[in-house]
Formats: sequence, structure tokens, C-alpha cells
Amino acid sequence: MFKTAATVFVALAVSGCAVKYDAYTPEKRYVDRPPIGQTTTVGIGDELLAKGVVIEGKALNVKRPIDGALFDIHPGLRAKVGDKGAEQFFEGTGIRKSAFADDPDVLSVKTPDAKQVCVVTITSQRVCYDADFAITDVSYEQEASFQQTLLYNGRVGNKIRIGYREFSNSRARPAFNNEVEYDLSTSNKIGYKGAELEVLNADNTSITYRVISTFR
Repeated sequence: MFKTAATVFVALAVSGCAVKYDAYTPEKRYVDRPPIGQTTTVGIGDELLAKGVVIEGKALNVKRPIDGALFDIHPGLRAKVGDKGAEQFFEGTGIRKSAFADDPDVLSVKTPDAKQVCVVTITSQRVCYDADFAITDVSYEQEASFQQTLLYNGRVGNKIRIGYREFSNSRARPAFNNEVEYDLSTSNKIGYKGAELEVLNADNTSITYRVISTFR
């Protein structure tokens, strides 16, 4: 036990720099919300259209807590961030360090058949622990960084008011905002910048519509 602890202490005392690895890029595909052809009802001020991004990639699933002398690792998913040969690297979140340890950088699994998860420190040292874990495929959705959306702003007589908004990295672009009126007595189809909707019902509380096409 003393030998193991001493070995780890010496390893952590060696100076170094952050570990280098080839960045891992998950697959991304854009999706329409709601999907084309789907009938949807929203209230006043709600979005009629939006873009989402589905991200599909690898993640480390730590199934049980790891209680180590230098680091504790909480269970949960960590997205893959890179590779270096057979070693895979994952987000260094959910790690608690002792007072004697370097700051953690990332987690790693050295080989496909490895039984240990390693904490890689900011000085590139590895402290490895036996662990119950799996490397799995994950898929999740988030908003697109550039967002165009239509908002329902109510009905007056035969006319409905639709607002157009743009966002970049969650920041509004006011110069591109617009509000348009559509006369439903002329047509129940409305369009803006390539997006086209069929209005099935609209009043001063909600609108029911079907998406025909989305923004160009």
C-alpha cells in the first residue's frame, strides 16, 4: 500500500504540460421543429418554427462512484473529446480532487479492453482506478447556433400577425427582426424566407398549423 501511494505521489510530482490528443468530432445533423408535415398548435408569443441540431457520438458512462485516494469520480455520462492511439479521452467533469492532487483535466480509457478509468491531470499525469463503466453511443438535441424563427402574435379580423426573429449563439439580431400580417381570407398559406405554413385555425389565444417547408 505504501509503495503504491508513494509511486503515485512521485508521478504527480513530475512536471509536465496538458495532455495532447487528436480532437474527436461527433456527427451533427440539423432537424426541423416541428417536422415538415406535422400539425401543431402553439399559443401567442410561441415559436412556430425552429432549427435543432442532433449530436451523435461516443460517451463514457461511469456507472458507479469511484472513491480514490487522490480523486473521486461521480457517476454519469462524459462526452468523448479526443483520441491518442488506442487511448480515448472524455470530458473531465464530476471529479473531486484531494488537497495533494493536481487539478484534473480529462478522463481517459487507455485501451478498448481496459478495466480502469484514468484521471489525466493538467500536467499529463494519469491516476487510474478500477471502475464499472462503458463507452456508449449517445444522441442528444440542442438548438442550432444560428436560429431563425417565426412567432405567432395574434389575430385581428381575418388577419394574423407573425413575427420573424434571428439569433446567433443565443444572441438576438434586432436588425433582422420583422413583423408581417397575413390575410387569411385571401389564402390560408403563409410564407417568409422560404418557410411556408398552412394555417388550419387561428384565434387570439392560439394557432394550429402544418409545416410545408422550412427556411432556405
